[in-house]
Amino acid sequence: MQRRAAAAYIAFFLVIAAGSYAFIATADAPDVTISGDDVREIEEGDTVTVDGRTYTVASVSATAEEGGGHGGGGGVSYEIVFEWTNESAEYSETWAANSTVEYENQTRRVLPENGTDRVLLRWEPTEQYRPAWDGGVQYIDSAPDEGGRQDVAVTAFVSNSSNESIQNVTLRESETIDRSGNQTTVANVSNSSVRLEWIAPTTNEVAAANHQNVSLNGQPYVVHFEDNDTVRLGQGENQQQALQDTIRKESRFHDRINGVWGITIGSTTTIVLLLGLAFLPRKE
Repeated sequence: MQRRAAAAYIAFFLVIAAGSYAFIATADAPDVTISGDDVREIEEGDTVTVDGRTYTVASVSATAEEGGGHGGGGGVSYEIVFEWTNESAEYSETWAANSTVEYENQTRRVLPENGTDRVLLRWEPTEQYRPAWDGGVQYIDSAPDEGGRQDVAVTAFVSNSSNESIQNVTLRESETIDRSGNQTTVANVSNSSVRLEWIAPTTNEVAAANHQNVSLNGQPYVVHFEDNDTVRLGQGENQQQALQDTIRKESRFHDRINGVWGITIGSTTTIVLLLGLAFLPRKE
Protein backbone atom coordinates (compact mmCIF):
# COMPACT_ATOMS: atom_id res chain seq x y z
CA MET A 1 0.00 0.00 0.00
CA GLN A 2 2.87 2.34 0.89
CA ARG A 3 4.57 1.81 -2.44
CA ARG A 4 1.35 2.13 -4.42
CA ALA A 5 0.63 5.50 -2.78
CA ALA A 6 4.20 6.62 -3.43
CA ALA A 7 3.91 5.56 -7.07
CA ALA A 8 0.75 7.63 -7.47
CA TYR A 9 2.40 10.71 -6.00
CA ILE A 10 5.54 10.14 -8.05
CA ALA A 11 3.47 9.99 -11.22
CA PHE A 12 1.69 13.19 -10.22
CA PHE A 13 4.89 15.15 -9.58
CA LEU A 14 6.52 13.62 -12.64
CA VAL A 15 3.75 15.07 -14.79
CA ILE A 16 4.22 18.47 -13.13
CA ALA A 17 8.02 18.37 -13.56
CA ALA A 18 7.78 17.26 -17.19
CA GLY A 19 5.13 19.84 -18.01
CA SER A 20 7.01 22.71 -16.40
CA TYR A 21 10.27 21.73 -18.10
CA ALA A 22 8.50 21.45 -21.45
CA PHE A 23 7.14 24.96 -20.94
CA ILE A 24 10.66 26.25 -20.25
CA ALA A 25 12.07 24.48 -23.30
CA THR A 26 9.45 25.79 -25.71
CA ALA A 27 8.81 29.29 -24.36
CA ASP A 28 10.21 32.12 -26.49
CA ALA A 29 11.44 35.27 -24.81
CA PRO A 30 10.01 38.48 -26.28
CA ASP A 31 12.44 40.39 -28.51
CA VAL A 32 13.93 43.56 -27.08
CA THR A 33 13.95 45.86 -30.09
CA ILE A 34 12.39 48.89 -31.72
CA SER A 35 10.84 49.19 -35.16
CA GLY A 36 8.82 51.51 -37.33
CA ASP A 37 9.21 54.50 -39.61
CA ASP A 38 11.04 56.44 -36.90
CA VAL A 39 13.77 53.80 -36.59
CA ARG A 40 16.86 53.41 -38.76
CA GLU A 41 19.84 51.08 -38.60
CA ILE A 42 23.23 52.76 -38.46
CA GLU A 43 26.83 51.61 -38.40
CA GLU A 44 30.20 53.23 -37.87
CA GLY A 45 30.81 55.88 -40.54
CA ASP A 46 27.12 56.59 -41.22
CA THR A 47 25.69 60.09 -40.83
CA VAL A 48 22.52 61.29 -39.12
CA THR A 49 21.12 64.75 -39.86
CA VAL A 50 18.86 66.35 -37.26
CA ASP A 51 17.35 69.77 -38.03
CA GLY A 52 20.27 70.77 -40.22
CA ARG A 53 23.02 69.44 -37.96
CA THR A 54 24.93 66.44 -39.29
CA TYR A 55 26.27 63.83 -36.90
CA THR A 56 28.83 61.22 -37.92
CA VAL A 57 28.81 57.83 -36.21
CA ALA A 58 32.43 57.98 -35.05
CA SER A 59 32.48 54.59 -33.33
CA VAL A 60 30.33 51.60 -32.45
CA SER A 61 31.94 49.39 -29.83
CA ALA A 62 31.20 46.28 -27.81
CA THR A 63 33.63 45.57 -24.99
CA ALA A 64 33.68 42.41 -22.90
CA GLU A 65 33.71 43.29 -19.22
CA GLU A 66 35.56 41.34 -16.56
CA GLY A 67 33.53 39.05 -14.32
CA GLY A 68 32.35 40.17 -10.94
CA GLY A 69 33.87 37.23 -9.08
CA HIS A 70 32.48 33.82 -8.07
CA GLY A 71 32.88 32.70 -11.69
CA GLY A 72 30.21 35.07 -13.00
CA GLY A 73 30.64 36.68 -16.40
CA GLY A 74 30.93 40.41 -16.72
CA GLY A 75 28.78 40.75 -19.83
CA VAL A 76 29.32 43.18 -22.69
CA SER A 77 29.45 46.97 -22.55
CA TYR A 78 28.09 48.75 -25.64
CA GLU A 79 28.73 52.34 -26.70
CA ILE A 80 28.03 54.48 -29.75
CA VAL A 81 29.72 57.86 -30.24
CA PHE A 82 28.31 60.60 -32.47
CA GLU A 83 30.44 63.54 -33.59
CA TRP A 84 29.42 66.89 -35.04
CA THR A 85 31.45 69.96 -35.96
CA ASN A 86 30.55 73.45 -34.79
CA GLU A 87 32.11 75.70 -37.42
CA SER A 88 31.71 78.86 -35.35
CA ALA A 89 32.71 77.92 -31.82
CA GLU A 90 33.82 80.83 -29.65
CA TYR A 91 37.21 80.64 -27.95
CA SER A 92 39.03 82.99 -25.62
CA GLU A 93 42.43 83.23 -24.00
CA THR A 94 43.63 85.50 -21.20
CA TRP A 95 47.17 86.76 -20.81
CA ALA A 96 48.04 87.88 -17.29
CA ALA A 97 50.12 91.03 -16.95
CA ASN A 98 53.88 90.32 -16.74
CA SER A 99 53.40 86.71 -17.85
CA THR A 100 55.14 85.22 -20.89
CA VAL A 101 53.36 83.96 -24.00
CA GLU A 102 54.27 82.50 -27.36
CA TYR A 103 53.70 85.04 -30.11
CA GLU A 104 54.83 84.50 -33.71
CA ASN A 105 57.24 81.74 -32.67
CA GLN A 106 58.85 83.84 -29.95
CA THR A 107 58.50 84.07 -26.21
CA ARG A 108 57.35 87.55 -25.22
CA ARG A 109 56.44 89.25 -21.95
CA VAL A 110 52.97 90.79 -21.61
CA LEU A 111 53.20 94.39 -20.41
CA PRO A 112 49.91 96.34 -20.53
CA GLU A 113 50.41 100.09 -20.70
CA ASN A 114 48.60 101.35 -17.60
CA GLY A 115 45.48 103.36 -18.26
CA THR A 116 45.48 102.73 -22.01
CA ASP A 117 44.02 100.21 -24.44
CA ARG A 118 47.50 99.09 -25.51
CA VAL A 119 49.67 96.16 -24.51
CA LEU A 120 53.39 95.80 -25.17
CA LEU A 121 54.77 92.38 -26.06
CA ARG A 122 58.44 92.59 -25.17
CA TRP A 123 61.08 90.13 -26.28
CA GLU A 124 61.87 87.64 -23.51
CA PRO A 125 65.56 86.73 -23.29
CA THR A 126 66.60 83.09 -23.35
CA GLU A 127 68.81 81.44 -20.75
CA GLN A 128 71.79 82.23 -22.97
CA TYR A 129 71.54 85.84 -21.73
CA ARG A 130 71.29 84.81 -18.07
CA PRO A 131 68.28 87.03 -17.29
CA ALA A 132 67.84 88.30 -13.74
CA TRP A 133 65.44 90.65 -11.95
CA ASP A 134 66.43 93.49 -9.65
CA GLY A 135 64.01 96.04 -8.25
CA GLY A 136 61.28 95.04 -10.70
CA VAL A 137 63.62 95.51 -13.70
CA GLN A 138 64.80 92.63 -15.83
CA TYR A 139 68.48 92.61 -16.75
CA ILE A 140 70.54 90.44 -19.08
CA ASP A 141 74.18 89.85 -19.82
CA SER A 142 74.49 91.81 -23.06
CA ALA A 143 77.68 90.01 -24.14
CA PRO A 144 77.47 86.47 -22.76
CA ASP A 145 80.28 85.19 -25.00
CA GLU A 146 82.88 87.75 -23.93
CA GLY A 147 83.38 86.69 -20.32
CA GLY A 148 82.33 88.47 -17.18
CA ARG A 149 78.86 89.89 -16.92
CA GLN A 150 77.79 93.11 -18.59
CA ASP A 151 74.37 93.91 -17.19
CA VAL A 152 71.93 95.91 -19.24
CA ALA A 153 68.19 96.37 -18.82
CA VAL A 154 66.17 94.40 -21.34
CA THR A 155 64.28 97.54 -22.40
CA ALA A 156 67.56 99.30 -23.21
CA PHE A 157 68.97 96.25 -24.98
CA VAL A 158 65.90 96.03 -27.24
CA SER A 159 65.86 99.77 -27.95
CA ASN A 160 69.52 99.80 -28.98
CA SER A 161 69.35 96.61 -31.03
CA SER A 162 69.09 96.60 -34.83
CA ASN A 163 67.62 93.10 -34.75
CA GLU A 164 64.06 93.49 -36.04
CA SER A 165 62.96 90.14 -34.62
CA ILE A 166 63.33 91.30 -31.01
CA GLN A 167 61.68 94.70 -31.36
CA ASN A 168 58.61 95.45 -29.26
CA VAL A 169 55.17 94.56 -30.58
CA THR A 170 52.27 96.79 -29.56
CA LEU A 171 48.68 95.55 -29.76
CA ARG A 172 45.57 97.65 -29.30
CA GLU A 173 42.12 96.76 -28.06
CA SER A 174 39.82 95.69 -30.96
CA GLU A 175 42.84 94.98 -33.17
CA THR A 176 42.76 91.74 -35.16
CA ILE A 177 45.82 89.52 -35.38
CA ASP A 178 46.57 86.12 -36.87
CA ARG A 179 47.20 83.59 -34.12
CA SER A 180 47.66 79.89 -34.87
CA GLY A 181 45.88 80.38 -38.18
CA ASN A 182 42.83 82.05 -36.61
CA GLN A 183 41.73 85.66 -36.94
CA THR A 184 41.94 86.73 -33.31
CA THR A 185 40.59 89.92 -31.76
CA VAL A 186 42.19 91.73 -28.85
CA ALA A 187 38.90 91.97 -26.98
CA ASN A 188 40.01 93.73 -23.81
CA VAL A 189 43.15 95.30 -22.37
CA SER A 190 43.34 96.15 -18.67
CA ASN A 191 46.16 96.83 -16.24
CA SER A 192 46.02 93.22 -15.05
CA SER A 193 45.31 91.18 -18.17
CA VAL A 194 44.63 90.95 -21.90
CA ARG A 195 41.77 88.89 -23.30
CA LEU A 196 41.82 87.47 -26.83
CA GLU A 197 38.77 86.06 -28.64
CA TRP A 198 38.40 84.12 -31.87
CA ILE A 199 36.05 81.82 -33.74
CA ALA A 200 37.13 78.41 -35.02
CA PRO A 201 35.68 74.94 -35.69
CA THR A 202 35.40 72.46 -32.85
CA THR A 203 34.33 68.81 -32.79
CA ASN A 204 31.74 67.78 -30.21
CA GLU A 205 30.95 64.24 -29.07
CA VAL A 206 27.72 62.66 -27.90
CA ALA A 207 27.99 59.13 -26.47
CA ALA A 208 25.27 56.65 -25.54
CA ALA A 209 25.14 53.12 -24.18
CA ASN A 210 22.76 50.32 -25.15
CA HIS A 211 19.09 51.13 -24.42
CA GLN A 212 20.04 54.67 -23.41
CA ASN A 213 18.15 57.82 -24.36
CA VAL A 214 20.22 60.43 -26.18
CA SER A 215 19.57 63.99 -27.36
CA LEU A 216 20.71 64.96 -30.86
CA ASN A 217 20.37 68.67 -31.57
CA GLY A 218 17.72 68.84 -28.85
CA GLN A 219 15.63 66.00 -30.29
CA PRO A 220 14.96 62.78 -28.27
CA TYR A 221 16.39 59.49 -29.56
CA VAL A 222 17.01 56.04 -28.12
CA VAL A 223 19.78 53.54 -28.89
CA HIS A 224 19.39 49.77 -29.28
CA PHE A 225 22.27 47.50 -30.32
CA GLU A 226 21.11 44.78 -32.70
CA ASP A 227 24.59 43.24 -32.60
CA ASN A 228 28.15 44.35 -31.96
CA ASP A 229 28.29 46.48 -35.11
CA THR A 230 24.73 47.56 -35.88
CA VAL A 231 22.63 50.01 -33.91
CA ARG A 232 18.95 50.83 -34.22
CA LEU A 233 18.34 54.52 -33.61
CA GLY A 234 14.76 55.38 -32.66
CA GLN A 235 13.47 58.93 -32.92
CA GLY A 236 11.00 60.46 -30.51
CA GLU A 237 9.62 59.80 -27.05
CA ASN A 238 7.28 57.11 -28.43
CA GLN A 239 10.26 55.01 -29.49
CA GLN A 240 11.91 55.59 -26.13
CA GLN A 241 8.77 54.34 -24.40
CA ALA A 242 8.36 51.41 -26.80
CA LEU A 243 11.86 50.16 -26.03
CA GLN A 244 11.28 50.39 -22.29
CA ASP A 245 8.04 48.44 -22.71
CA THR A 246 9.83 45.56 -24.46
CA ILE A 247 12.52 45.56 -21.77
CA ARG A 248 9.85 45.27 -19.06
CA LYS A 249 8.13 42.43 -20.96
CA GLU A 250 11.43 40.55 -21.21
CA SER A 251 12.04 41.05 -17.49
CA ARG A 252 8.58 39.71 -16.61
CA PHE A 253 9.13 36.74 -18.92
CA HIS A 254 12.36 35.80 -17.15
CA ASP A 255 10.67 36.21 -13.77
CA ARG A 256 7.99 33.72 -14.86
CA ILE A 257 10.59 31.32 -16.23
CA ASN A 258 12.47 31.46 -12.93
CA GLY A 259 9.22 30.63 -11.16
CA VAL A 260 8.60 27.64 -13.44
CA TRP A 261 12.17 26.49 -12.84
CA GLY A 262 11.31 26.51 -9.14
CA ILE A 263 8.33 24.21 -9.84
CA THR A 264 10.52 21.88 -11.93
CA ILE A 265 13.23 21.66 -9.30
CA GLY A 266 10.74 21.31 -6.45
CA SER A 267 8.83 18.53 -8.23
CA THR A 268 12.03 16.67 -9.06
CA THR A 269 13.22 16.92 -5.47
CA THR A 270 9.86 15.63 -4.23
CA ILE A 271 10.06 12.65 -6.60
CA VAL A 272 13.48 11.74 -5.23
CA LEU A 273 12.22 11.96 -1.66
CA LEU A 274 9.15 9.85 -2.45
CA LEU A 275 11.32 7.18 -4.05
CA GLY A 276 13.45 7.07 -0.94
CA LEU A 277 10.43 6.86 1.36
CA ALA A 278 8.78 4.15 -0.75
CA PHE A 279 11.62 1.74 -0.13
CA LEU A 280 11.96 2.30 3.59
CA PRO A 281 11.45 -0.95 5.54
CA ARG A 282 7.91 -1.33 6.92
CA LYS A 283 7.19 -2.03 10.56
CA GLU A 284 5.33 -5.31 10.99
